[in-house]
Amino acid sequence: MPKYIQSQTRKMLTAYGGVGSILETSKGALIVEEFDKWKFFADGSRIFDQDEFIIEDNRLLKRLQVHFKQLQKFVRVPTNIANPYIQNDSVPLETKRIASAKYFPEWMYCPNCERFRNIKDWWRGWHQTLQKLNEPNAGEKFIKPKCYHCFEEAKAKNKKKKYYELEQVRFIMTAPNGAIRDLPWENWNRAEKNVKEEDADGGNIRIDWAEKCCDNQDLRYLRSETFADLAGIRVKCMNKGCKANGREVTLAGLFGLRIGKDKEKQFKPVIRTSNSVYYPLCINSIYLPKKNQEIKQDDKATIRNLLASGVSKEIIYTTFQNRYDKQTIDDFCDERDEATFEAEIQYRLKEYKFILEHPNYKEEQNSNLTYENQLIDILSEYGISTLIKVKRLKLTTVQTAFTRQEPFDKDLFIREGDNQTPVKIKYTSSQAVNTNYLLATESFGEGIFIDLDKTKVDEWFYKHYHNTPAFRERIDILQERISLSEIIQKNKFLDNRHLTKFVLVHTLSHLLVKELEFLCGYAATSLNERLFVDSDNMQGLLLYTVAGSEGSYGGIITQSDPTSFKKILESALFRSNDCASDPVCYHSDGQGIGGMNLAACYSCSLLPETSCEEFNSFLDRALLIDKDFGFFT
Repeated sequence: MPKYIQSQTRKMLTAYGGVGSILETSKGALIVEEFDKWKFFADGSRIFDQDEFIIEDNRLLKRLQVHFKQLQKFVRVPTNIANPYIQNDSVPLETKRIASAKYFPEWMYCPNCERFRNIKDWWRGWHQTLQKLNEPNAGEKFIKPKCYHCFEEAKAKNKKKKYYELEQVRFIMTAPNGAIRDLPWENWNRAEKNVKEEDADGGNIRIDWAEKCCDNQDLRYLRSETFADLAGIRVKCMNKGCKANGREVTLAGLFGLRIGKDKEKQFKPVIRTSNSVYYPLCINSIYLPKKNQEIKQDDKATIRNLLASGVSKEIIYTTFQNRYDKQTIDDFCDERDEATFEAEIQYRLKEYKFILEHPNYKEEQNSNLTYENQLIDILSEYGISTLIKVKRLKLTTVQTAFTRQEPFDKDLFIREGDNQTPVKIKYTSSQAVNTNYLLATESFGEGIFIDLDKTKVDEWFYKHYHNTPAFRERIDILQERISLSEIIQKNKFLDNRHLTKFVLVHTLSHLLVKELEFLCGYAATSLNERLFVDSDNMQGLLLYTVAGSEGSYGGIITQSDPTSFKKILESALFRSNDCASDPVCYHSDGQGIGGMNLAACYSCSLLPETSCEEFNSFLDRALLIDKDFGFFT
């Protein structure tokens, strides 16, 4: 029963959506399948290979080829709309530009009669009922899924309302290896609770897997009007011959259920909209003008074939003289462009250096990068050495994989994969590391680039790390937790100075985003950060918004005027002194994922997941505002 459901393209590749994610749509919750199963890719005409769908970013392509050895191209997520000439929205305008998703969770209940079944059983009953009643278009009428029992009863009694849409359960199960499943609802009414841990697979609930309560289950999903918690939801079988004898089992204690003893494969319940259900591994790249020409992937393949056939370089020069210069071809033929591992910090250093070494830059040919340096006289007292109004930038985003329950470090993923970690990677293609393609998006936007004074930052660090015990203790706590973490690359931070600078810049980035929201009205979800921090060279950040978001048409860059920015900075620092959760937040010894935050919570420093590069980790406003060791005090 395939059905077209219109959704926004950005939901197919963002910091919170993509392959493997659960999309909440008007027709129900759907889970996106691997992209090579999409009709867009599976179609024999290979429309995804057409130039309009290819995104050129050879700098990023070369970096990812370290992990994806067969990677050839980035493919743009296809755009599509419902056919405007057909009354409903069930037919797309472009029938081949379609992604693929399926209903999940698959267990649904009728809010009218409370029947509770898997979607396959709902569909079977719906199809048979409509056949019996000689109703046409069963598949068309089923989406959004509907209760066939209530439909048949309404038809028999000639009721005005005939369609009762089903509701999907809110609870699912995920495992560290990336697997996802429904809860064992068919066994729930025989569950035993508060059992000893050695008697269960894990947790304090034991499920009888040997058999169901009966062969002809007729489950109900009963919701209490008195109790709003899980104790108010019960599962019961109404079959008269059921061995459970109408036993009702509440969902109280649901989150204590564990399935499986292997920690890497052990399922645990979560709410389907929880952030822990989906952590995409998205790699971003800012467009940089090329000093030397880059050879396209198709041309690389042609040159390799010519060399393998014994064709001389002179003939190759002649063949490609209108595309590449001699040095570019020589470099490729000498295999100087072979992919080698490049850490995220080194990749961003190239972007950082370009911005600082080319003031007031404007690309003439494509206008993919344009910015203006601002005067910083009135900002130097705050330790700011550079303020840049970025009028236009191009950002390429590639989704490589995703994890569940815990996020995964990008460098660790590219270099080593998940061989040494309990959290396992799920790839966006069924071909895994052998895929020839990866999904990508190309965004254009604007922003503000801020660079702190390196000398002042270093003086601040050495002064307090060696002389202020409270300062050093905060850094040592975070460093110890990183060393114990199984999902963060151990050398993510080169030393304590690198870690300290990162927390400083990252927290400043969050405070500025929140202040732009408070003072200027920009939604935090429309702003993004890109951090440029290492131990020796970088201490900068880029706040940007992409086309289509609030502030992407000149709004945010008007705030890069030195006077306006000073007002925003001062207000952000002032506001950070007053968190609604203080003093608990300020004196916290660990918050967030793995306790990687100190004085930082949603009331003062945390942002929506879509805006933060580090999943809201490595934040501590005390490093900015503490009266004894704060950078801005």
